[in-house]
Amino acid sequence: MIRKRVLYSVVCLLILISAYVQVHADPLLSQGRMISDRIMVFPDHATPNVFYYVPTRLDLTRAFGKPQFFFYKYVYIKSDSSGETERMAGGVLTLSVAFSDESADLKEMMGRNLEFKPIPVEELICVLNYSVFDGEEKKEEELSQRKTPWTKKNFTIPLSRKTAPYVWEIFEGEKSLGLSLDCEFTYSGFELKEGKFEEAQRTDRMAFPVSLSMKEYPDLFKVINLADKISFNYRQMTVLCFDFVNETNPDVMRKIVEIEIETARGQKDFKRIYFSKESETQQDLEFNIPEKKGGTYRFRITSISHDGRTQRGEWQQGNDFYLDVSEYEILVKDKRPN
Repeated sequence: MIRKRVLYSVVCLLILISAYVQVHADPLLSQGRMISDRIMVFPDHATPNVFYYVPTRLDLTRAFGKPQFFFYKYVYIKSDSSGETERMAGGVLTLSVAFSDESADLKEMMGRNLEFKPIPVEELICVLNYSVFDGEEKKEEELSQRKTPWTKKNFTIPLSRKTAPYVWEIFEGEKSLGLSLDCEFTYSGFELKEGKFEEAQRTDRMAFPVSLSMKEYPDLFKVINLADKISFNYRQMTVLCFDFVNETNPDVMRKIVEIEIETARGQKDFKRIYFSKESETQQDLEFNIPEKKGGTYRFRITSISHDGRTQRGEWQQGNDFYLDVSEYEILVKDKRPN
């Protein structure tokens, strides 16, 4: 008998819409209609040629010709021990998704003189489901909690030594169940009742299968052996920045990340990484000088604007194998459960 084991990583996102949106985005929810049996559309309560649509799907965002996704699996294998078996040390999964843009299709179906906007979402709850056939135990684990702009979502999810091999097996075996992102989102507007506008809310759902081929994109999947790095105390890490892909801050043309470690001899060693529109969203970093045993690193972020202004942040402590320096309009950093 085949039994199904489902591991859940819950990512809860609460979206706060700005005052500008609240004033200018007022869909009339009582007069919605389905277009082409696919897209729900609501008129603006005051402007006849403005309509709001409910997105119908999520897509992996792309940059530099490839999906914005990567999966690192960390293992520990001593190269000088022939009898040593692979020990799982965990992993990190990163993906960037965006809601579909339906405006072009709607203009074709309803009229090019009309203006179409995505419905303003107030609350979004996403559940990332890992599905494999093994055993019957069902586990639920909340890995991250964030507040972000709703147009694009970045997930950087640390995976435990138990979860990482299951997720890796999904992509390695290209299993049909795979990884899926289930979303429930809430949006607000008005209803017309007895000639008066009253505030109203609606809830919708969608599912997004994260189907990515390891054979087609092998460079997005990496196995990192920590034994060599840990044995000799060489620090290796990955730095992430989605700001320029997501256009989070259009005024910034360049972001510099400085990372400093303390060497085994008590000296300082540091490296710089540069992010811009022309750079990759993820960059790997390796120090060639042995680090102090049990040491951590500290980092500082500098933003350079198009007009030449420079904003240098304070030094911060870090210790993870990956460092996400992306900016979010409203952000609660990943929290592991107590």
